[in-house]
Amino acid sequence: MRNFSSLSIQNLMLLEALAQRGVLHKAGEAINLSPSAASRMLTKIQQILGQRCFVLAGSRYEPTDYYQTIAPHIRAALARLEQLEAQNFDPSRCSRTFRISSMMAEISHVIGGVLPSLLAQAPNARVDLKKMDNEFAAVLNGDVDFAVVTAVDLPPDVHMLKLYPLDRVVLLRQGHPLLAHSEPITMATLRTCDRVSIRTGRSQSWTSPDQSLFTNERFLGKTRFSTSRFNTAWEAMEKTDLIAVCGWRAAEIAMRSHALTAIPLPLDANEPLYWNGLIWGPCRHHDEACRWVRGLFAQWAKAEEARVRALFETGRWIPRRVPEKVSL
Repeated sequence: MRNFSSLSIQNLMLLEALAQRGVLHKAGEAINLSPSAASRMLTKIQQILGQRCFVLAGSRYEPTDYYQTIAPHIRAALARLEQLEAQNFDPSRCSRTFRISSMMAEISHVIGGVLPSLLAQAPNARVDLKKMDNEFAAVLNGDVDFAVVTAVDLPPDVHMLKLYPLDRVVLLRQGHPLLAHSEPITMATLRTCDRVSIRTGRSQSWTSPDQSLFTNERFLGKTRFSTSRFNTAWEAMEKTDLIAVCGWRAAEIAMRSHALTAIPLPLDANEPLYWNGLIWGPCRHHDEACRWVRGLFAQWAKAEEARVRALFETGRWIPRRVPEKVSL
């Protein structure tokens, strides 16, 4: 292992990140390096060692036999470093970029609750909010630290912190004909309405918040606008009779900025209890900085539970279901 002791901790982190991801710019991103800086560092590392650690095979970097011989020593060194960081972690000294993926319309509400606490304790840290095409793969591969998703058919090897129940409602314009119904609204009534369908970015299991409600409908039969950016529908919904099934927190945001209102789902709706949660992969489970961030999300979830309970007790709670208690 010629000159192995001459490598820095960041050098070791880049090598391990590249071994896990196989893509240099993603490995660099994982340790806050630009693509050009990651490329220069890899060249320097291989010059120090006098050996090639990776070879480019197509679009991916594959570890060489030499790297396979030193990889156990690199992982052992990084594990020891992680143990030391766990003992000495101080948020005030943290300058890390935490990467979070979410497709949810209400993610601004979640981030708005967590980010102030994060920056107060770690003024040099950053949060990068992304929309990854495959959020499960992104957390498992370490491309992001966390994702905020609806917990339907999660992979078995992801970890999850429950944040809040989905609490679906029907969002519609003020003065919508549905609001003038003298009889209780049923699912049969909703099925006659043109609507906006919110895409989650997931290809199966949970494609939209209106999933499971329109099961007998011909594919997208009454959908007039589908989008992964729910806010793009709100102005049109003010001017039309389009409705949308969405989570209560997304509806709150929409109602603050547009002439929209919300009603509960009909009594005959098939309304299973879905939870939205923070997920992360095994590669972040013992990361002390990520453990600290999870604590901030847990604190926010308790505060959000108290906020929702106050809405319920003062008659300002629209969803049909009585608010659920978050157990952390």
